[in-house]
Amino acid sequence: MEVSRLQLGQKARGGKVVVSTVREAEGLSQLIVEGVVKDILYGMPIPTSSIHRLQRLEESYPGLEISVLVDHPAQVNALKAAGARWNVYVKLDMGTRRAGIAHGSPAFGELLACIKESGVGLVGFYCHAGHSYSVSDSDEALTLLQKEIDAAVDAAAKAEAQSILPPQCTGWVLSVGATPTIISTAGAGIPGQAQPKLQKMISYLAGLREKGIHVEFHAGVYTMLDLQQLSTHASTTAPEGLTTSDLALTILAEVVSLYPHRGTGNGNEALINAGTVGLGREPGRTYPGWGTLSDWRAENEEGFGYELEGAGWVVGRISQEHGILTEVPHGKVGSVRLGSKVRIWPQHACIAGSGHERYFVVDEAEVVVDVWVRWRGW
Repeated sequence: MEVSRLQLGQKARGGKVVVSTVREAEGLSQLIVEGVVKDILYGMPIPTSSIHRLQRLEESYPGLEISVLVDHPAQVNALKAAGARWNVYVKLDMGTRRAGIAHGSPAFGELLACIKESGVGLVGFYCHAGHSYSVSDSDEALTLLQKEIDAAVDAAAKAEAQSILPPQCTGWVLSVGATPTIISTAGAGIPGQAQPKLQKMISYLAGLREKGIHVEFHAGVYTMLDLQQLSTHASTTAPEGLTTSDLALTILAEVVSLYPHRGTGNGNEALINAGTVGLGREPGRTYPGWGTLSDWRAENEEGFGYELEGAGWVVGRISQEHGILTEVPHGKVGSVRLGSKVRIWPQHACIAGSGHERYFVVDEAEVVVDVWVRWRGW
């Protein structure tokens, strides 16, 4: 709830949000009542089993708009059979073969034909360049953003070629973005920060707007950021790129055992009580391991009789419930002590965050000032 308010503001503004689960949509109830949230897009091709829950949500809050994604005729038919009259976006595959349909495929034409026959309200096209997480600079990120927009524009043209017209009140809505691609546009509103490639995109978007096509950006992990985002170097506004000072999310774990000289090259290792379910499943590209240790405030020295020195530490190996700290040539933490707490920057905040029930919010003195409960489950 609190993170949503930070994104949308405190006052009624009719915000549009994307949710990953129906549980998240249901958790927004207070913001719906206040008018802060007006339109909820369920961000995956709609499962038939979720339709009735979204219908209950719609019935509970008159005026709430529900938007869904489709990438198969069966989903369109399920919406029609349920009598759901929601805003529908076609989810486009940007080449990652994760979810969505290729806009140049025969199947896309078949899906458009089904949409036309069913009479569901097609309002636009949705792209997500998930592979932008592997970029190395803002130029690469902008290139992928341009490909997203181009794919959605082409999809809209194909729809019109099949006599599917955009909504009269809004025109086509092209919903695009991922955190790296959106971060790469951050300099658009700052004089002197818009590089030529970004300036060209700004002009292109203005041309689409003149044609009645609305482009909206969506992104997720920008609210927290993580080591994975730092490795993209996608920001155009930070000369040195994003740094760990920009990361909001860390995981607190405890050192439960020490293994002197057990590691590669006779290096030290230690055991912590956080593994895959608490840190995520993805190792890093620029930053090694599954997380990097950061400084934590001083603890009472009593009770820490066992200590291992090291140049620096990362979560170098990982299992379901525990992780192994290994030494690296450099780092912010030089030693670990048995029984002490360590603070970890995770590689992927989205997955790491989902393993925990709540966020502890700390001030500049690292004193807990609030507790924010997550919407977990589906």
